[in-house]
Amino acid sequence: MYNPVSTYRIQFHKEFTFDDLEKILPYLQELGVTTVYASPVFTAMPGSTHGYDVLDPTTINAEIGTEEKLRQISHMLQEANMGWLQDIVPNHMAYDTRNPWIFDILEKGRSSIYADFFDVAWTSSLFQGRLMVPFLGKPLEEVIQNNELKLEYKNNRFVLTYFDAAFPLHPRSYGTLFKAAGGAQAFLILVNEIENLHKADDPGIYRQQWHELLIQVDGIMRNKVLKEPVEKLLASYNNDPAMIQALAEEQVYRLCDWKETDAHINYRRFFTVNGLICLDIQKPEVFKAHHQLVMQLVKDGVIQGLRIDHVDGLYDPTQYLEQLRNSVGHNTYIVVEKILETGESLPATWPVQGTSGYHFLSLLNNLLTESNNRQAFIDFYEELAGRQQSIQEQVWEKKRHILYHHMSGELENLFQLLMNSNLVAVPDYAQIRIEDIKTAMAEFLVHIPVYRLYGNHMPFEAEEVKNIETVFEQLRQSRSDLVAAINLLRDVLLFRPVNSKEYAKQALHFYQRCMQFSGPLMAKGVEDTLMYTYNNFIGHNEVGDAPGAFGISTQHFHSAMIERQQQWPYALNATATHDTKRGEDARARLNVLTELPGLWFQKIREWQELNKPLRKDSIPDGNIEYLIYQVLVSTYPMSGEHTDSYAGRLQEYIEKALREGKTHSNWASPVAAYESQAKQFIAALLQTKTPFYKSLRSLFDIIVDFGIVNSLVQLVLKFTCPGVPDVYQGCEAWDLSMVDPDNRRPVDYKRNRELLSAIMQKEGRKNFHHDLWQQRHHPQLKIWMTHKLFQLRKAHPVLFAEGEYQPLAVEGKYAQHVLAFSRKHKKQLFIVVVPLHLAKMAAHQNTIFEQLNWEDTRVLLPANADPEWEHILLATKDKHEKEVQVSHLFAGLPFAILKGSIPSNPRGSGILLHITSLASPYCIGDMGPEAYAFADLLSRTNQRFWQVLPLTPTEEGQGNSPYSSVSSSAGNTLLISPDLLVKEGLLNEEEAAACRLPVQSAVDFPLVLGMKQQLFQKAFERFMQGHFPNMDKAFRQFVSREREWLDDFALYILIKQMYSGKPWYEWPEELKLRDAKTLKNLQSENKKGLEMIQWLQFIFHRQWKELKHYCNKLDIQFIGDLPIYISYDSADVWAHKEIFYLDREGNRISMAGVPPDAFSEDGQLWGMPVYRWDVLKKKNYYWWIARLRKNLQLFDLLRLDHFRAFIDYWEVPAGSQTARSGQWVKGPGADLFNAIKKAFGDLPFLAEDLGDVDETVFALRDQFGLPGMKVLQFAFGGNMPRSLHIPHQYTPHFLAYTGTHDNNTVTGWWLDEAGESARKALEEYTGIQQTRENVAETFCRMAAASVANTVIFPMQDVMGLGSEARMNKPATSNGNWSWKLLPGQPGINEEEKLKHWTWLYNRQ
Repeated sequence: MYNPVSTYRIQFHKEFTFDDLEKILPYLQELGVTTVYASPVFTAMPGSTHGYDVLDPTTINAEIGTEEKLRQISHMLQEANMGWLQDIVPNHMAYDTRNPWIFDILEKGRSSIYADFFDVAWTSSLFQGRLMVPFLGKPLEEVIQNNELKLEYKNNRFVLTYFDAAFPLHPRSYGTLFKAAGGAQAFLILVNEIENLHKADDPGIYRQQWHELLIQVDGIMRNKVLKEPVEKLLASYNNDPAMIQALAEEQVYRLCDWKETDAHINYRRFFTVNGLICLDIQKPEVFKAHHQLVMQLVKDGVIQGLRIDHVDGLYDPTQYLEQLRNSVGHNTYIVVEKILETGESLPATWPVQGTSGYHFLSLLNNLLTESNNRQAFIDFYEELAGRQQSIQEQVWEKKRHILYHHMSGELENLFQLLMNSNLVAVPDYAQIRIEDIKTAMAEFLVHIPVYRLYGNHMPFEAEEVKNIETVFEQLRQSRSDLVAAINLLRDVLLFRPVNSKEYAKQALHFYQRCMQFSGPLMAKGVEDTLMYTYNNFIGHNEVGDAPGAFGISTQHFHSAMIERQQQWPYALNATATHDTKRGEDARARLNVLTELPGLWFQKIREWQELNKPLRKDSIPDGNIEYLIYQVLVSTYPMSGEHTDSYAGRLQEYIEKALREGKTHSNWASPVAAYESQAKQFIAALLQTKTPFYKSLRSLFDIIVDFGIVNSLVQLVLKFTCPGVPDVYQGCEAWDLSMVDPDNRRPVDYKRNRELLSAIMQKEGRKNFHHDLWQQRHHPQLKIWMTHKLFQLRKAHPVLFAEGEYQPLAVEGKYAQHVLAFSRKHKKQLFIVVVPLHLAKMAAHQNTIFEQLNWEDTRVLLPANADPEWEHILLATKDKHEKEVQVSHLFAGLPFAILKGSIPSNPRGSGILLHITSLASPYCIGDMGPEAYAFADLLSRTNQRFWQVLPLTPTEEGQGNSPYSSVSSSAGNTLLISPDLLVKEGLLNEEEAAACRLPVQSAVDFPLVLGMKQQLFQKAFERFMQGHFPNMDKAFRQFVSREREWLDDFALYILIKQMYSGKPWYEWPEELKLRDAKTLKNLQSENKKGLEMIQWLQFIFHRQWKELKHYCNKLDIQFIGDLPIYISYDSADVWAHKEIFYLDREGNRISMAGVPPDAFSEDGQLWGMPVYRWDVLKKKNYYWWIARLRKNLQLFDLLRLDHFRAFIDYWEVPAGSQTARSGQWVKGPGADLFNAIKKAFGDLPFLAEDLGDVDETVFALRDQFGLPGMKVLQFAFGGNMPRSLHIPHQYTPHFLAYTGTHDNNTVTGWWLDEAGESARKALEEYTGIQQTRENVAETFCRMAAASVANTVIFPMQDVMGLGSEARMNKPATSNGNWSWKLLPGQPGINEEEKLKHWTWLYNRQ
């Protein structure tokens, strides 16, 4: 998935275009921005300042640029390693005739190809009647009488014009007009064709025929003779109101007064905005059409992320987001605009990265509020503004006001839907008044405590039922007069749907319609009303926050951040947006007031007395006066900033606040007198030579610096807490703005860039930080801080995205004034320390900001941290062990970010489990969900290694052994996960499900091969259809990058398939000996077959890379296994015959094996050709270097199997029946490893130094510092005390095993192989009586307790399994490599054991 790292929000409009963005890109890059976060860029209403009023989502807004320009900018961004996050609006579009879809609907009605696109009367049972067009300033009749509605011919169409608006006539009206225009033959022909037009049932045909008719109309209107009677007819219409009225009435739409929608409406709108009409985006054809351009831009890599506006307005948000995710793939970053109420969580099943940041804003805002003064503020506010209802009651009251006065039309529609959907019958309400049912439904909507609920199937999930029941219980308590109606509604939603699928369908539709309406009701009632009337403390009257909120504890904040890191680590961290009620620094300054209630209340009382003469006719009232003072204190510019426009801005704000509050004025009928007096009051307040202004300045002198600290604390936390930091345009400087449009004023980028440049030139000079802080009122301080934090995130993207969040303890006198936490990823560590509530602390000490004394306050550092620390902001280094004094941390700046590290614990442990042994439902373990679940188990139990067997392809003809592969570099495609192919959209769920079988304890290789080949064929065919552009690009890059081995491998597999699996040495001569012309012809004739083979390798490597990345981020390393030899029948031997002992015909001259040993009396005859080490040496061991390089891409550490063969190896003549006739031959020894060291530097290898080895093997191992292996099963022979494998002989530089893949399980060894003497030796050594039940645990504990730095437990031994779970028995050919886990294995018992052993033996 694309990681935005950090985002910078840009508001595009005609005054800030793509060209303007291009000019500031160098500045954004210097600032450190990683992702441009764009407001909607699609064609919108002319002059739109925000872009949410989209006219055409399939084109770029010409006012801001072109698609070509956007693509140019995208290229520039990619060159700078930057991305693009695009805001899209799937809920609604502009309801305007300039919207081509709307124009077409208004013209053609249900015959329009867009007829089903919008949520209107003819597409929904929710609405009735002709489509309302509520854009008249008066009722239609009055408009017509005033001659304001005219019939005209414009732009090749007849339209009804109302000022600048032009509404199209329906085609049947053309027939009416031309019938009345006279008897011209052209008119008669046209009328006849119009009559035939209405016989067309198909909207596409209707559209085409109408287009052709319009050409005829245009021809008529160009003909002077024919045009004249038409113009006379138009004039007669325009002079006769009755004719215009009749014409208007026969349209598919109904022109009406805009105020009519308060009481009646028959389309869904955005909130109460008549000019925004909602889409039926849940319909596939609407989704496809609306997202056409977006999808193309995502496909082409122009857009890397999407922000979904107003997701709560959609019919089924879950379904929409799933459809969107399936369309854009898993690499696209997606966040949703979603307001979470207190205690509410984002649905965990949504396939998104989180929300657009309001939840984080709320948490941070509350952290900075001094919660202990909540009651003092409430008491003072009630003294000032009168006794208040509870906040909850005020929320309900405002929602009711909106519902009954501004959305009663929507309420009536919902009620009619309920009554007409067969959900209730006459007997149901025989004893209930109809009006009570409507009221109960209204109260249900009012009492929904969140924006909406998301149930999209019936019966509901338990959590949904619980939430609904809570609402009904609250309703019964508050409205006892409606209990019968409430219970009826409860039955409709919760109980009756259980008995009938059809009823459930109708009830679900009604419920989802209610939820679609619930969000706008909450937004209008709270955000757009209560937040302007309840002014106790306006710092929390903020989008995402709540008017009743008043602070949280540091513990609450820590808990929220831990949860955020676990669940939504890529959600946006916002502190200001285009919709916030005030600037981020205005809120930060406001929060200082919560620390100084006595001073604040004293000032308010003083100001009320001073300004009494200014309040003519008691305007503004006490509540609005208090609002003004809070806005004034929070937004008044910093010293040195321009104040010329401030009075006008504040007056514009109060006008909006009064209208939104709907108490003293409103948007529909503004009360000019009240608004004017309030503005005059503000103008008088801002006179600078008054006692009030002096008093205001004296308060500023006290609080401004504390506000600055709050602002920068907010900034530091935004960038260092879990989530993606988002900076709203211009907020790199001080942001003391008010609500829109004030927060959308132009940004002075020229000034900001000059300031950044100047400050960067000074950085590093003596006293730089001191001087910067002394000028803290100047914006350069915040610009510098923002730059440093952008760069910090950019330098450590993985740590801040995936790193653990850990609260740090703070001790000492002022511990409650400090927040401290760490961010840790692997061995990287950052400590963040910020102050809280310094104004309160200063008041306690009776001192000023600069003289605060932290006394003994200190932060306790992580116990395992290295004492070396770097102060990121001060660019200094320090040593701190165990703790650090806050006074020291804050000596230069009043916040600190320290960079440190965690020393590596050399002791670790891990699990040996091959991928095939995972409990996948596809008959073989794979790289899908079970692999990730196993990685999670390893992480939970603090394991640091996952050892696997070779991942190269296996063959049934070679016993499916991973040590006898057909390629040294290819991956085993049987390990590809079908479930991950489903997630990629390459398979559908039904195809995958058909291949899922009950999980067995053994792999069925023939079954797996046939089944997966079928799935792979389907997946490849789907890929070839061309709907995966990003994947296709990655595939082409893979083929190019891996050509060194991939081309030969693909050819080898293709030919092998052509010859029914025969080995290459049995192919026709020209293929066996690789005739160039033959191979070239083969390639050209089988491009698709070769491409599929390559593509499957691509998919394997893609899935493995993602699994490895997942494990690595959990601090788990993969240990791979490299067989020293490669199979005779392999792509490598076929393509590189010169480096193997073969004759000119490709026949083996000699082959590999081992002499007789404990596993076999005749030795082991492996059959692989041995290497021509002399030839390899002349070629600088190129094949070996390439092979190792490939494997080191796959693994973190590599086990070199049969290490002794590098010293000398057992060579057996070709044709031998056993290995007895072999001889020892000298290997390459140190010469090979010197070449490897030269190529790689460090040697991340593990030597398999087992079997018949001597000191020369150990010497080579030790010469290059390679760890060796110790295997406990080998320890209990005749010479146990001196055995190299007994724990007391170990040294740290080894890996200890209870057994390997070639051993029996410990339990199996104990029961079937250990003789009496070995059993006795074990019991003597451990002092414990051994049984089948405890022997495996004894071995595991012995290994874990040893001094070996690394211990690897075979999973079978952790589980105590017997011989049935043995992976391989050397020198046998049947029943090997097939053992696998069952579902639920390993269980909680094994998990607890591993966790305990890791802790007990210090291997964490």
